[in-house]
Amino acid sequence: MTTRTLVDEEIRTEEPVKVMPIIHAVNLKRDYLLGQTVVRALRGVSLDIERGELLSIMGPSGSGKSTLMHLIGCLDTPTSGSLVLDSTDVSRMNEEELAYTRNRKIGFVFQQFNLLHRMTVLDNVMTPLMYAGVAQKERKLRATDALDRVGLSDRLGHRPAELSGGQRQRVAIARALVTEPSIILADEPTGALDTDTGRTILDLFTRINDEGKTVIVVTHDPDISRFCKRNITLRDGLLEE
Repeated sequence: MTTRTLVDEEIRTEEPVKVMPIIHAVNLKRDYLLGQTVVRALRGVSLDIERGELLSIMGPSGSGKSTLMHLIGCLDTPTSGSLVLDSTDVSRMNEEELAYTRNRKIGFVFQQFNLLHRMTVLDNVMTPLMYAGVAQKERKLRATDALDRVGLSDRLGHRPAELSGGQRQRVAIARALVTEPSIILADEPTGALDTDTGRTILDLFTRINDEGKTVIVVTHDPDISRFCKRNITLRDGLLEE
């Protein structure tokens, strides 16, 4: 009879599967020419944002946070450095490639809502799907569902002028959600709202994050950071913390 011991056997352990961050930035730099002056908006920013995070990017005016937002949102490309978004290197994409990636990976929410005032709430939310080539019937179903998720299923036929500021921002959030993007990118989303309404919007972002979305909030308001699970700060184009 043969007795096998741990010494006799090769002990094999499986390596844990490493999940790539949804955003992987290495030494991002972005320069702008202002007349004869070179403005160094980002001076070498490296960071990882994990899938499913609720994160704020903070900093005073001129810190570089808007520039970083534009790079993450595929609205611009870096002067140097690399940026991988959802396993795709977007650092050197042309305008057409950026637009394609942006429309499928990013949902934007802006401070001033950016709604089309002549269109109904439902039509506003359907707009990104129209550009994506989704059929009319499917557009309506998905837009209706997105509006239901933000509590506005009873406002489909209203126009933005008939809504409160908080309701308009919820329409903007529904529009951001309707394409099922990997990332929700919000730029000062409570800046045009009163304090109580702003808290309602932040609670909605928290709920969206709990559903599995990566939510990135760009702001200069320290109160917003209390709703986020991680906060990073930019100053003079560099990552401070």
